[in-house]
Amino acid sequence: MIEAHARHPHLQVVIGFVRRFDASYRDAFERIHGDAIGQPFMVRSQTCDKNDPDGFFVRFASTSGGLFLDCSVHDIDLARWLLGNPKPKRVYASGTIAIHEGLRECNDIDNGVGVVEFEGGKLAVFYASRTMAHGHDTQTEVIGTAGVLSLGRNPRANRVEIADAHEMRNACTPTFFERFEDAFLREAQAFVVSLKGWQADRSDARRCGRLMSAAIQSISTHCAKLTA
Repeated sequence: MIEAHARHPHLQVVIGFVRRFDASYRDAFERIHGDAIGQPFMVRSQTCDKNDPDGFFVRFASTSGGLFLDCSVHDIDLARWLLGNPKPKRVYASGTIAIHEGLRECNDIDNGVGVVEFEGGKLAVFYASRTMAHGHDTQTEVIGTAGVLSLGRNPRANRVEIADAHEMRNACTPTFFERFEDAFLREAQAFVVSLKGWQADRSDARRCGRLMSAAIQSISTHCAKLTA
């Protein structure tokens, strides 16, 4: 995409890292950079989709780029964004197939974890899943020298809670569309603004893509070093 844009510089491109446009993540970014938790040094983040017993993710696997590239690229973009865009050094990853055996044909997994080491001692830990029973579950935690900031611990669809003789509960977000509906709108609006001359940093997409490609490689090697 970056190479195509270089051939057609009169066109505008915006990278679709939609969480940067989410109100809660924007608030977190401003608080972190306002020294609310001291110096941030670790991000733990997850993108977990609701299990689909009909096998959509198995059919999607041949073109998805794999679990990490499809899901965790958003978590790593968040980590870099929230930590001040540190340069990555190494990534370690491992995964398993908990439910969807058909993913083996594409060398894909339905659950995976990884660790990214950045320069300056900063870290990111990510988890991705296709098998959540309760719904789409996006969570992020940022740990700093003077506090911790958390987003999305309860993946609730709205503010309604039900309490009865058995339990207290709330409805969960079924898919990422419901969770990030407003963010998708803000992202589209930002693209309209970009047509008036604002330029996005497309290098972020390349860096995140390289990190997730290294994570996929690391499933078999358990270590992938990154170069500049």
